[in-house]
Amino acid sequence: MARFLVVLIAIAGCLCFGAVAEDDDRIMGVYEGGFSNTADGMTLRAQVVGEGKNTFRAVLFIGQADKGEERIQIKGRGKDGAASFSDDTQIALLGGASQISGEIRDQAFTGTIKFGRKSYPFSLRRIFPEPPTRGMAPPAGAVVLYSGGDPAANWVRVPEAWCAEEDGSMAVCGSNLMTRQPLGSGTYHVEFMTPYMPTERYQGRGNSGVYIMGRYEIQVLDSFGTPPAWDLCGGIYKQAVPLVDAVLPPLQWQTYDITFTAPQFDAQGNKTANARITVVHNGKTIHENLELTGPTPGGLGENEVTEAPLMLQDHGNRVKYRNIWYVPAK
Repeated sequence: MARFLVVLIAIAGCLCFGAVAEDDDRIMGVYEGGFSNTADGMTLRAQVVGEGKNTFRAVLFIGQADKGEERIQIKGRGKDGAASFSDDTQIALLGGASQISGEIRDQAFTGTIKFGRKSYPFSLRRIFPEPPTRGMAPPAGAVVLYSGGDPAANWVRVPEAWCAEEDGSMAVCGSNLMTRQPLGSGTYHVEFMTPYMPTERYQGRGNSGVYIMGRYEIQVLDSFGTPPAWDLCGGIYKQAVPLVDAVLPPLQWQTYDITFTAPQFDAQGNKTANARITVVHNGKTIHENLELTGPTPGGLGENEVTEAPLMLQDHGNRVKYRNIWYVPAK
């Protein structure tokens, strides 16, 4: 798996170059910056996605005050940290047919958008957003579920523990993983990293899932550069689409901070209230006090309970997890 190099370059706005994995192609990722001139008050940012051997997709977000952002996609090719992009497209904010050309080199994305006689040069820089709770220490009263080393102390697999990694994480290696103790209402903190699988598509691309009480899945997937959906990263499987796009690129550590209220039952065992969940993904609220109508597919069972193990899903991809803890509700 990936080893990491420390790159100490600060970027304004509390976003910085972070640890770069050795299998990072130095092309895909988040790019911030803007147009080199006034550009009629427009803003620009980009997400660059690996799509195969030496092929890429750049998603440009062109914005303007009071008009929101327009999402434009262009194709490119490259290798060894350099790529070129060029395409004709329709940009409504500019008024129609436009031409976009650009290149990535040394983790800088420069180019020009042309509309008629107007030319809008741009300059973006690859950044590594820092989720506000990434690496956060467990607070007082927390139950530490994983902090490195052999997972077997707190987790069970069918029939063995998962694989411990040299970087203090544990990876999917052949089975779902469940906590030994049942958990219920409270706050859950989970950090995860998806592998870089540019030749794969959709559910074959860094697939896993965080199942609260083994029954309610928050999808884990490399869906960077794709609009939110219930079956993509952050989605509540078959129940809810994330409110905003908070997904980071593969090979970067991401965070889920989950506040969960278990379903309630009367003395006869009849359900009197559905479970509810709030999910903050990389510092952005993607589900807020969402009512869960029932369990999602692929969990520990269809019956609902007040306590059950936390489950991390094996879906055949080597997704990594670390710094997992739980604070029971008071």
